[in-house]
Amino acid sequence: MYFKLNKIKVWNGNLSFIPCSITLCNALCGLSAIVYLIRNPGGTSAVPALAVWLIFAAIVFDMFDGYVARKLHAESLHGMQLDSMADLISFGVAPAILIYQIGLGLMEFFPAGGWVAWAAAGFYALCTMWRLAYYNTIALSDTGTKGMFVGLPSPAAAVSVCSVILLLGRIDPDLRLQVIAVLAYALCMGFLMVSRFEYMHAKKIFRAGPIGVRTGLLALIVFSLFQFGVYAFFALVHLYLLSGPIAEVVLKSVAEDEESAVVNTLRKL
Repeated sequence: MYFKLNKIKVWNGNLSFIPCSITLCNALCGLSAIVYLIRNPGGTSAVPALAVWLIFAAIVFDMFDGYVARKLHAESLHGMQLDSMADLISFGVAPAILIYQIGLGLMEFFPAGGWVAWAAAGFYALCTMWRLAYYNTIALSDTGTKGMFVGLPSPAAAVSVCSVILLLGRIDPDLRLQVIAVLAYALCMGFLMVSRFEYMHAKKIFRAGPIGVRTGLLALIVFSLFQFGVYAFFALVHLYLLSGPIAEVVLKSVAEDEESAVVNTLRKL
């Protein structure tokens, strides 16, 4: 959920119950994924697909609660805090347990593999907590960058982890490679969440440019997903992941060029 909290009430009338109920569905999906993963023994080559899809369902609810709140003019501080709690369950704890369960497969090759899996899962969960707390702080202070997230949003991190798990399940690599890839991915997503890279809001992406360009882009995405499935999904997710670091490099290069131009101009005076 994306909030603009200028003069927003703590509880914005009876209509606030509607988006908050959608937020609770988000949390329920995350909790269901956790329950499923606890019942799954873990450490096997089988991909816990049901848990992955439950996390995807949580993301859908997370997308719509903010939309409904804005349309009903029912945004509230209570809703913002509830949304962060739900996100912590669905995009922090649930993916962390998913990472841990898959990471247990490392024990077949490395005696301390269980500790490595625990460390990677814990790092991911703690970075999610940090990211959500930072977002709430920015939202309450109204100092955020308009249309941008500072650090990878936790739902995007969860989607990224799920995308690599689904891809590995499709190509079915060696168990050792699968486990190492998931654990390494968890560390990368954790770092991106607490980084200073700026990521555009998804809705801003589809609102930029002429209507024809936006329609064509959406049609291309839908076609790619239907035609190439998991592979297209993985590629699209990583285009978004890389957008933050690439934008940082480009902006830094532009700033350096401008600074160099100013210095050269001053020297000529």
